[in-house]
Amino acid sequence: MLTSRQGKSMSLDSSDTSNSEFTVGLTILLIAQFLSAYMGAYVEDTYTQYGASWTENLFYSHFYSLPFFLPLGSALRSQWNRLASTPPLDPTQSPWNLGPHFFGELLSTTPRGLFFLLINATTQLACISGVNLVAAKSSAVTVTIVLNIRKLVSFMLSTWLFGHELSPKMMLGSAMVFGSGALYGWETSWRLPREKKTAAAVEGNGGVEGKEK
Repeated sequence: MLTSRQGKSMSLDSSDTSNSEFTVGLTILLIAQFLSAYMGAYVEDTYTQYGASWTENLFYSHFYSLPFFLPLGSALRSQWNRLASTPPLDPTQSPWNLGPHFFGELLSTTPRGLFFLLINATTQLACISGVNLVAAKSSAVTVTIVLNIRKLVSFMLSTWLFGHELSPKMMLGSAMVFGSGALYGWETSWRLPREKKTAAAVEGNGGVEGKEK
């Protein structure tokens, strides 16, 4: 199938991917989904018992994971050196044409790889901070659904940016994910609160009538 730009068709029937590779990938995604749901429930129980301090959870979950990167130290140094050896950015080619300004001079001496690494780390920090903030204010089910929708949006955005095409099955799955998220949002944010408000009003009116009698 020919596509626009330089992408290729994102289809489950691609001849480049064998059934065994597809099964392994699907299994990994399924296990990751179960682990993510379990972690959400665990965080919810932790917040219930010790208080919802999402900043503390964010700090310790990253601080305690640092020792696990020690065996990968040589690989990380190698990757850092490769990024540091990339050519610097050209500020005149940016959409803002920074030119000789301070930021332009700073970018002209910053390796391209390190700059993109900083941008990626910043967006990752914003993402994980938002996830922890949502987990402190919502249930584990809400967090899981929000994360699923976020992953789908990221997938569709990357698909569009790299010029790929989604197969009809993938478009159907995307519609099901978005539809399920919208249904859950309508149920928890509109229907159930409205029923609780109506029941409270009826109960309040019943109490007032009982006092009048």
